[in-house]
Amino acid sequence: MKLRALLLVFILAGLSATSSAATTDLVDEEQISSVEERRILVSIEDEYTKLDEREAKIAEREMQLKTLEGEVDKKLAAMQTLRDELVKLLDRKTAEEGERIGELSRIYEKMAPQKAAYLVKQLDRQLAVELLLGIKKKVAGKILDNLDSQTATELSKAFTEIPVKDKSSY
Repeated sequence: MKLRALLLVFILAGLSATSSAATTDLVDEEQISSVEERRILVSIEDEYTKLDEREAKIAEREMQLKTLEGEVDKKLAAMQTLRDELVKLLDRKTAEEGERIGELSRIYEKMAPQKAAYLVKQLDRQLAVELLLGIKKKVAGKILDNLDSQTATELSKAFTEIPVKDKSSY
């Protein structure tokens, strides 16, 4: 019973001491009264040593993680910058394509409706719809009139499938 009480006192004293005090030797040859007590104290010292080593490893790992976190933050910032640049490039590309389609629409508008109809039939459906949208309605009607009924029907349906732009932000 005395041994347990003594052990409890040593453990409580060890826990309340700082880590630097924990590294001091608990084994004092003059105070040890039994082999069992010595074995327990040596075991406690070993545990303190292991805890100190583990604490050092954890501190080192925390530093590594902080370094990695900084690197990840830098890479995320660089990726966001690249994303923003890509969005600008895509917007510019879309705007330039819109301008070119507008110019092409004006060219088709000046053609004879039969010739324009023949060329429109050869185009990609989306491009044909965008061209017809840029042409005056009366001229676009004449071009559609010169197309075969199937192509004219497909293009007319495509007009209804064009998404309406959200103007709620105006």
